[in-house]
Amino acid sequence: MKNLFSLLAGILFIFNSFGQNNPVNYDLDFTQKDQNIVHIKTTLDLAEAKNRFFMFCHPSEKNPEGEIKFVKNLTVKNNKKKDQIVKYLGDGTWEIQSATLGSYAIEYDIITEHNTENWEHCGGYDEVAYKTPEGLFFTGYSLFMVPDIPVLADVKNVSVHFTLPKNWKASTPWIKTPKPNDFIVNEDLRFLLNNCIFVGNHYEKEIKIGDFELLFALGNTIKANENDFIGLMQPIIESTTKFFNGSPKKKYLIVVNESSVITDGSAFRNSFSQIIKGKINKNSRTNWGHIMAHETIHLWNGHTIIPKGQEEWFKEGFTDYLTNILLTHTKIIDEPTFYKRFENVITRYNIIRDLQQNKTSIKESGTNKNQNRYLVYGGGTLVGLGLDIEIRKATGNQKGLDDFMAEMYTQFGKTNIPYELKDIVAAVNKVSKKNMQWFFDDYVTGMKRIPVTEYLFDMGLQLDGYLEDVYISPVENPTQEQLNLKKGILGL
Repeated sequence: MKNLFSLLAGILFIFNSFGQNNPVNYDLDFTQKDQNIVHIKTTLDLAEAKNRFFMFCHPSEKNPEGEIKFVKNLTVKNNKKKDQIVKYLGDGTWEIQSATLGSYAIEYDIITEHNTENWEHCGGYDEVAYKTPEGLFFTGYSLFMVPDIPVLADVKNVSVHFTLPKNWKASTPWIKTPKPNDFIVNEDLRFLLNNCIFVGNHYEKEIKIGDFELLFALGNTIKANENDFIGLMQPIIESTTKFFNGSPKKKYLIVVNESSVITDGSAFRNSFSQIIKGKINKNSRTNWGHIMAHETIHLWNGHTIIPKGQEEWFKEGFTDYLTNILLTHTKIIDEPTFYKRFENVITRYNIIRDLQQNKTSIKESGTNKNQNRYLVYGGGTLVGLGLDIEIRKATGNQKGLDDFMAEMYTQFGKTNIPYELKDIVAAVNKVSKKNMQWFFDDYVTGMKRIPVTEYLFDMGLQLDGYLEDVYISPVENPTQEQLNLKKGILGL
C-alpha cells in the first residue's frame, strides 16, 4: 500500500533527478455543499510516471480502500480538454488508459466524512483528517494526488490556492504569497504531503522563538489557553536548540483542537497536530504537555535527523527520553513527576519482556510499531538512559547524550544525509572516545535485559518493586559522583 512507511523508506531519501520541474498548482475549493466536499483541481506531468498517479492510503480490514473511499467524481482531461479513460489499479493508484504520455488536468472531490472511520491502525485521525465546529483538518496525504514516480523530491515549484467561505482562513506551514489564500510549498512535493493544514474560522496566533516562526491554529474553545501552549513551547524549543546545538530555521504550524476521545499528537515536516481531551491547565500539562513537547522534539529527531530505514527505537524511543529529561530541565515537570513517568516506562518494559514474553529486539520492534509499542517507546527510552549514563561514565561526566545528539544533528540534520545504525554507533564512539559497539549488540540488536536498576543507581536513584509495580526514589547518602551524574542528566 501507499503508506507512510513506504514514503519514508522508498521516497524521502533518494535524490536522483527525473526532471520533474514543471510548476504544479493545486486549487482547493471549500465552498461546495456546506463545506462537506472539497473540490480539487490540478495539472500533473505524468510522463515519467507513465500516466500513473496516486494518493497515499491507510487501508484497514473494515475499510480496505482507506482514504480512497472518500474520493469521488474523478475526471481526467488531456491538453485538448478531452476526457480520458482512467483505471483504478488499487493501492491508491490510478492509470490513464492512453498511449500518449504527458500532462493531464485532474479534478476530484474529497468527501469530508473521515471521522466515520477508525484510523487507530495508522496513528489516529490526527494523522488523516477530521472535522471540528470551526473547520476541517487534513494531512497532505489525505488531500493530494501526485505523480507515481519514485522520487517525489524531484517535483518542485509547487503551489496551493484555497477558495474559502466568508470569514474562513487557511492555516498552513507553507509560504504566503501576496495573493489571498495562496501559498508556495517550500522545498518540494514531500512538503505538500508530509504536512497538515487547518481550514476554517478558527483562531490564529503567530509568534517567533529564536529561529522558529510558530503559527498556532487553535479551536475557538481553547484559544483562551494560548499562553499555556506558548509557555510550554518556548522553554522546550530553547532547551532543545541548546541540546542539539542548533535548530532548523523554519516556519512551523501547530494545530490544536479538543477531542472527546483521546489526547494525542502527530509530527510532520513543518507542522504537527495535537488533540486534547479534558481540561487544559497546569495540572493536565503532564499529559498534553508531554505529547506536545515530544512532537516538538521530533522537528529535530525524526524530521531533520532522518533515518535511512526503520529506526523507530531511536526516532521514537530517544525522543521520548529527551522529552522526559528536557521537561525536567525546564521545570515543566518536577522530580517526583519524572520518577512517575520513568516508573511507567519500566513497567511497560517489564510487561512486554516478562509477562508477554516478547522476544523481539528493540531495533526490530519498529517493524511492527503498533504491536510492539512498549518496546519502541519504552525500550528506546531505557536505551537512551543507558547510553546517556555510559557516555558520562566514559568521559568523567564531561559529555552526555546532548553531545551525541548534537553530533548527529551536525552530521545528518544539517546535511540532509539519512543515517543508519552504524552511524549512531560511530557518533557515540566519537563522543565517548570508546568503542561502544557492545552496548548496541547487547541492548539494541540483541536480547540482553537493560540493567535499569544499575543505571538508575549510577545517578543516585533506587528502583524497588517487581514487574508492573515499581517505584523510584532517591538513595540514602548518595555519593558526590552520583549527584553529579544526576545533575548532568536532569539538571537537578
